Amino acid sequence: MSVSEALAEVQKQLSAAGVPSPDVDARLLLRHLLGWSHTHLTLHGAEPLEPGAQAVLHEMTRRRVRREPLQLIVGTVAFRQLDLLVRPGVFVPRPETEVLAGEAIARTPPAGIVVEPCTGTGAVACAIASEVANSTVIASDVSAAAVALARENATRAGVTVQVMQGDLLEAVPQQWRGLVDVLVANPPYVAEDEMADVEPEVLADPRAALVAGPAGHEVTDRLLAQAAGWLRPGGWLLLETAETRAAETARRALEGGLVEVTVGVDLTGRDRMVIARRPSPGS
Repeated sequence: MSVSEALAEVQKQLSAAGVPSPDVDARLLLRHLLGWSHTHLTLHGAEPLEPGAQAVLHEMTRRRVRREPLQLIVGTVAFRQLDLLVRPGVFVPRPETEVLAGEAIARTPPAGIVVEPCTGTGAVACAIASEVANSTVIASDVSAAAVALARENATRAGVTVQVMQGDLLEAVPQQWRGLVDVLVANPPYVAEDEMADVEPEVLADPRAALVAGPAGHEVTDRLLAQAAGWLRPGGWLLLETAETRAAETARRALEGGLVEVTVGVDLTGRDRMVIARRPSPGS
């Protein structure tokens, strides 16, 4: 079997299974297996695929047909300028969250202080640490597995991120209260009754990283209540949320005393972020 023939067969199987992007996923599986670039795969499809590689590809394809996330199959995910490790039991970062990271980076001054609760793999924290000079980045997660992976990803990315275990901001050193330039989070924001409608790939993520509670606002409400105590005057709060909850989250941010509240869109133009600021004296 040639590489091109194997590619066509994988595409066929993924398409039949209802995988949303069978052509893209098939190419990524083969590239991961062979260590080839996109161009090399295009130009060298006539080369034979050895039986051992065929067996590995078959297993990888079987996992993707079962709708296991592609990132968990290959073990890594691209996030902005980084290549990060992913593992079962830790929330897999999505491309949409790169927009959240970018908005946080744009608001972080050189040598700024950033706190990211609910860090998961550490993707946002590591991106900020790699793109903002001399920044102090503190990340936290309630999950021990997430904390361990975020620390590993910081080392892999060659950046300094202080990763601590705890619920939201409880593990962040008190010395940073009132001094934080940017508080950014992609917290749980799915309501319990919405889990029946999510894509199969989402079910591979830990439920605790997805479900906030009956209403979906439970975790963002807690962050909104805590934000002013941690942000410096004029500091920014950025939250990812569900499209159906963005406007209500923005309203709650205003009611909580934050200002310059806006709703930001993701890569597909959906309302997925709430951006707000702690008032400065006299504002």
